[in-house]
Amino acid sequence: MSDEFLLYGANGFVGEVIARLAVQRGLKPTLAGRNAARVQALAQELGRPSRVFRLDDSSGMDKALREVPVVLNCAGPYVNTATPMVDGCLRTGTHYLDLSGGIVDYEAIAARDAEAKAKQVMLLPGVGFDVVPTDGLALHLKERLPSATHLRLAFCLRGPSKLPPGTLNTILDGMTRYKPGAIVRRNGQLESVPPEWREVDFGKGPVRVVRSIWGDVFSSFYSTGIPNMEEYIGYSEQQVRQMGSLRKLGPLLKLPFVQNYIRRQVPTGPTAEERAQARTLVWGEVEDDRGHKAVSRLCGPEGGVTWTSVTAVAAVQKVLEGHAPPGYQTPAKAYGPDFGLECEGVTREDDN
Repeated sequence: MSDEFLLYGANGFVGEVIARLAVQRGLKPTLAGRNAARVQALAQELGRPSRVFRLDDSSGMDKALREVPVVLNCAGPYVNTATPMVDGCLRTGTHYLDLSGGIVDYEAIAARDAEAKAKQVMLLPGVGFDVVPTDGLALHLKERLPSATHLRLAFCLRGPSKLPPGTLNTILDGMTRYKPGAIVRRNGQLESVPPEWREVDFGKGPVRVVRSIWGDVFSSFYSTGIPNMEEYIGYSEQQVRQMGSLRKLGPLLKLPFVQNYIRRQVPTGPTAEERAQARTLVWGEVEDDRGHKAVSRLCGPEGGVTWTSVTAVAAVQKVLEGHAPPGYQTPAKAYGPDFGLECEGVTREDDN
C-alpha cells in the first residue's frame, strides 16, 4: 500500500489538524497550498515535503498530482477550488476527496461522473462531518426500512465548541446562493422552501431544530434513492439571531466585498479543549407510504474538526488501500453505512 497523498489547503484551520493526524497515523502527506510561508513552516515541523501552487497554475498542480494516487482538498470555498482541482485530477488520473458541504459543490462534481468513470478516477466530496455520519445514517435507515420514501435528518452540537471557519463560510455561501429558507428534495427534485421549526429527540428529550440548507438532501439521494428528504439543524439561539441579521442584508450578501468583510469577522475555530468537551448528536427518521417508520441516532465527538479530521484521514486510507470506485461517489455509497462509526467514541442506536 502506498501511504503518500497530497493535502491541499494544509495551512487552513482544519487542514492543519488533518495533516497532524495523518502523520500521527503513519501516512505521508505532501502538504500543499497557496501560502508558501505557512505551508512550508508546517511541512518542516512535521518532517514532510511541501508544494506551493495556485489552482490557476495547472502546470504546478499537475506536477504535484502526478506524484500521488489521491488528493484531499481542504481549501474552501469549494465552489471556487473544486472545479480546477477536479480538472487536474482527471488530467492526471488522481482520485479526488474534499471536505465540501454545499449542495452546489456536490452538483458540480456529480456532473463530472461520466468523465471520471472514463478515467477510472473517483470523485468523493464531503468526507468530513458533512456528510459522512449523516450519509451513513441515511443508508442505515434505508436498509432498516427498504420501502422508505421519506427521509428526515437532524443534528446539533452540544458543548462549548464553535463551528470552524470553513463551515461558517459554507453557511454564508448557501445564504447567498439560495432563496431565504431551506432546500428539500420532493419527488426527487430539489426545492426551496421556508424554514420550519420542529422538535426531535436526540436521545434525551425533545430539541428544537430548524429546517435548513445542508448537503445531505443532495448526496443522500445518491446513497439511498429516497425521493423525499429534508434536514434540520439545532442552532443555538445566538446563532439563529446572527443568521437572521445576515439575511436582513438581502441582495447585499451577493456583493464580493460584503462577503469578504463578513468572512474576516469569522472567529478562529474551536480550541482542542473546546473540541474535547463537545459532542455531536445526529437523528434520522425514514417513513414509507404506508406509515411505517424507523428512527436511528448517532452520538459522536465534535463534528466540524474532530469527526471531520478522523473520517477524512480514514477515507484517504481506504483509497490508498485500493478502495476507490470510479465516478462520483458519496461516502455511504463508496464505503457503506458504518463508515462514520470508525471514529472512536461514536455510538449508534435504533428505535424498535
